[in-house]
Amino acid sequence: MTGYSATALDVGGVIYYDEPFELAWLQGTFERLCATDPGMTLGTFTEQVDRHYSGDEILTRSEEAAESWMRVRGAWSELAQEIPGAVRAIAELSRETRTVIVANQPPECAGVLSAWGVGAACEAVFLDSLVGVAKPDPALLGMALDHLGLPPADLLVVGNRVDHDVLPALGLGCAVAFVMEDAGYRRPSGVHPDLDRAYRAIRSSRPVPTEGERVTIIPSLAELSTRV
Repeated sequence: MTGYSATALDVGGVIYYDEPFELAWLQGTFERLCATDPGMTLGTFTEQVDRHYSGDEILTRSEEAAESWMRVRGAWSELAQEIPGAVRAIAELSRETRTVIVANQPPECAGVLSAWGVGAACEAVFLDSLVGVAKPDPALLGMALDHLGLPPADLLVVGNRVDHDVLPALGLGCAVAFVMEDAGYRRPSGVHPDLDRAYRAIRSSRPVPTEGERVTIIPSLAELSTRV
């Protein structure tokens, strides 16, 4: 993966695992729903979870989910789990190419990146919660391009979602390194094993792009750093 002047990195699924945050949110939502609806069962809730991740987003419309998310945000640094080798890979990448962060993440993400030394290693950090534009809107990536002052062909975008990373990047004319899912996260304390299993099944169905001239599939950010 040589020949690029800059690299734009996603965070969730690339630098740290998304799953611990999502699972803690789901578990908290379930517990709050049980408190208001004695008839709620884990089976019923996992059906709602499946609908939510299939595009219905039913859970985001409940007060219980909003309350749970606020609690997760308060525990962001404790829930954050680095994908093995990611932080070291960023240090290596930043010595060879200009590196920026472009991600849909809450403001608390910036604190984790700073604590891990990622913020200092990167030239700039663009989080949707801080700049007011979110993926899949290509304008978020466009902000990074404007900052870098580079044409799209000189930027390599690293992400783990077809809809949020691959399609916007290709639409702008950037190349993409697609990071395959790593299921090595630790289940957060208090999360029911059946909920974790249901969530893993849902995540495993996410689409993977076809590798081609402008799309490369990699197992991890650590692997990418060895190619630069």
